[in-house]
Amino acid sequence: MRLIIGGAYEGKRAYVQSHYGIRPEDFTDAGAADFCPTFAYPCVFRYHLYIKALCEKQEDALKKTEQLLECNPDVILIMDEVGSGIIPMEKSERQWREAVGRVSCFLARRAESVERIVCGCGVKIK
Repeated sequence: MRLIIGGAYEGKRAYVQSHYGIRPEDFTDAGAADFCPTFAYPCVFRYHLYIKALCEKQEDALKKTEQLLECNPDVILIMDEVGSGIIPMEKSERQWREAVGRVSCFLARRAESVERIVCGCGVKIK
């Protein structure tokens, strides 16, 4: 598994396409209402929104992420960094940010590589 992180609209998908040869049809959107984490797509983007949906349903994001990796161990996961900036007033938003942070740390430990994309440029973290 590879983890690609970065701010919103920093060119993460374009980076994955150019550096890993992933075609547009090989991506699946984890933010879509019909996203099923058992699909064996090579690349899953907007994973942070899937975590948000799990938080809203009060489901365990770490457990669901483990299940995804069991089904698709070679997946490239793309997610936005959401922990920077002003701390949200709403408790649910803070809980979501915490869940994204915990899942990101879990994924980084398990990942073959971790890259942070800034302005379309990749910086290898691991």
